[in-house]
Amino acid sequence: MSTLDHLTRLIHDKFGVDTAAIDADAPFASYDLDSLTVAELMFEIDDAFHVTVPDEAATSVKTLRELATLIDGLSAKA
Repeated sequence: MSTLDHLTRLIHDKFGVDTAAIDADAPFASYDLDSLTVAELMFEIDDAFHVTVPDEAATSVKTLRELATLIDGLSAKA
């Protein structure tokens, strides 16, 4: 499963967003994920992918595709 697929499943499972409605290039706000929910998502990512997303990176990422790319980069360094 790709990182993007895993993130899609995670957002569906944790926040109830329909997977068919998820567009990897849409901003998080389009899924009604506010900054607090995105912060919660980052904690879920820490657990699911065994990486720590730096705070500055977490606030600059706006889409799932950007987040997947960031996670893949962090995983490669681990």
